[in-house]
Amino acid sequence: MNSLIGISLLEAAAQTFIGALAEYTFDKIKNNFFVENTFTGAFDLWQRGIHCKSVDIGDTISFDGLISPFIQLFPRDPYKNAVRWNSLYNFEGKITSQEFSNLEFYAGSDETIRTGSLNGETLVGLYNRYGYIGEGLLGVAPTKYILKQIPDFFATDFFGLHARITGTLSKCPTQHGFVAQGMFQKVGLKLNTDLYKEIPYIKINSIKVYKKEQDKICSLLGSPWAATVNNDEPYLVQYGYFSNPNEINECIKHIVTSKSWEQVKVFYDNIKTPDESLSFTKQFIL
Repeated sequence: MNSLIGISLLEAAAQTFIGALAEYTFDKIKNNFFVENTFTGAFDLWQRGIHCKSVDIGDTISFDGLISPFIQLFPRDPYKNAVRWNSLYNFEGKITSQEFSNLEFYAGSDETIRTGSLNGETLVGLYNRYGYIGEGLLGVAPTKYILKQIPDFFATDFFGLHARITGTLSKCPTQHGFVAQGMFQKVGLKLNTDLYKEIPYIKINSIKVYKKEQDKICSLLGSPWAATVNNDEPYLVQYGYFSNPNEINECIKHIVTSKSWEQVKVFYDNIKTPDESLSFTKQFIL
C-alpha cells in the first residue's frame, strides 16, 4: 500500500469518518438544546440552516431528503464547489500529471464510497430528494436501527430512499485540510475554500420512510472510482446514476475492464468490490 498514489488523501478521508463515528458513540445522548428546524434537502440545510445560522451545533433538526449508503469521499461545503474547481484550473506554475491527478481527485466533489456497517454504526449520505453526491451531508446512525427502518439498506443495488430524518447537528475534526494544503502549497495553488478544521454531520435518531408510491420517487448521481499504483492513470473514475442499476453497473464494468485494473489497490464500494483486499473500509477504517 505504500506505493498507492494519493494514499495520504484516502487515509485523511478515513480519519474524518472515524472521527464522526467516535463522536457519535461517545456523545449520542448529549443535546444542548432542542430546536425544531425543518429543512428540505441538503442544500436547504447548508444555506438556510448553516450559512444563515438558523441552526447551531447541538440543535435538533428535521431533514426531508434522500438517505443513502453512499457518502462523499471528501465531505465539504457544496457551496464552495465552483470556487474550488475554478481555483484548480486557474493557477500559474508547473505541475506533474501525477500531482494534478491528486489535486483533481481531491477537488472533485462527487467521488463516493459505501463503507457498510462499522462497529455497530453506519455512515450515511444525506442529499436532496433528487440527489447529487457532491451536494450532500454526512450522517451517522446505529446499524440495527437503520436495518429496522430500511431492511434493504445493505442490498447490492440499493442506492437510497426518500425519508424524513431527525437528528442532532454535530461536528467532527477532519484531516483533509492538512494533507490538501501541503499539496496545494507545493504547486503554488491557493485553495482555502474548505472548512478544514471541522465538518458538520447529523447524529440520526429517527428515520421515517415515505410509504406512498409518488413519495418514494428519488434519484442519486455521482462517481464510482478506484485508485491505482499507475503513475499515468492513478484514478479510474466514472459518472452515473446510482438509482439506475444498469447504468452504475456499466460504470463499474468500465473500471474493472480498464487497462489499469490490474494495478488497482482501492475500490470505492465495500459491498460490490470484486476483491475484499481492495475494500476502502478494510484498508483504512477497520
